[in-house]
Amino acid sequence: MKLIVFFVAMSILLESTLITLPLTFLIILFASVIIRKNEIFALAFFSGLFLDILAFKNVGWSSIFFVIFVFLVFLYQRKFEVETLHFVAITALIGSFIYLFIEGVSFVIVQALVATFIISASFFIFKKKNKKIFTYA
Repeated sequence: MKLIVFFVAMSILLESTLITLPLTFLIILFASVIIRKNEIFALAFFSGLFLDILAFKNVGWSSIFFVIFVFLVFLYQRKFEVETLHFVAITALIGSFIYLFIEGVSFVIVQALVATFIISASFFIFKKKNKKIFTYA
């Protein structure tokens, strides 16, 4: 969990200063699929809050979006297999598109596709390196 918090902190700094890709959203999505603990809600809330404060945006919008999206992932984990590349890619594409559209960023479709590629590649590499986590009896 400490590593996830570190990556979230770095993504908040990058996203608030240099880039417009939703890296914080991607890391929270990745953590909610892999870890699946309720602490992700607190991480989503506070990371959205810090992101809004550091980026000088309306405070709370990112927090609300992150928490709602984590809630939806947790809701669908009972009905769907969420630890698959297809689920991660589709939710990243839809979530990134909605988040970037709400933020009013230009080139929304291109950035959503790049974000989907980043999280899909990261999830694929993580899944290949940690096969025993994803084996089911």
